[in-house]
Amino acid sequence: MKAAPVISTLTVFSGPMFAGKTTSLINAINAAVDANDHVLVIIKPAMDNRYAEKAIVTHDGISHVAVPVASADDVIKALGEASARTGKPAHLFADEVQFMDKPFFDGEFHALVHTFLQNGHQVTCCGLDMDWRGLPFDVTARLLAMADHVTKLTARCSVTGLPAQKTYKRVVDGARVAVGAAETYEARSNEAWEGEIREKQGRDIGAFGSRRRI
Repeated sequence: MKAAPVISTLTVFSGPMFAGKTTSLINAINAAVDANDHVLVIIKPAMDNRYAEKAIVTHDGISHVAVPVASADDVIKALGEASARTGKPAHLFADEVQFMDKPFFDGEFHALVHTFLQNGHQVTCCGLDMDWRGLPFDVTARLLAMADHVTKLTARCSVTGLPAQKTYKRVVDGARVAVGAAETYEARSNEAWEGEIREKQGRDIGAFGSRRRI
């Protein structure tokens, strides 16, 4: 009996810092390894070297080997080489997709994903939905809109102990993106977040002006 074709889908894990997004991604990778349906391609932004250059790593130290990418060409090369080895569609896993954008990434990652899905590949990714001001990351927002399956994760609020939906930056400055962990960010519940207040503080000190996409 002929096996049913695998339908290409996009799955996105999203939420604030410390919500277990990368853990969920690694769990999905392990499940895909067990299923053995596709050749797997795991990528990460080259600029995110907090814990390792060539691995995705959770905040509690769980890791998986990954290819660092800085452009659409890097992603196409990694996926193409893997797919060519088997002649079958691949399953692409991408960590920290909010960084797959200028100035850290050359190309339009969401457009790549659309093309991959059209060509029968599976895509699973994770990333921050919003920055510390509450403004959406463009890449993540586009992928969430395109996604077939979405899991919105929460962390534990560092103030209230309630489920945390937002990311809180410990110091107001001019950087929308600062690669860091607990020394830079906290997870906050809606009740304790203060996102709009801190955005106003940033404007008052001239840290950032318009809401243009970075």
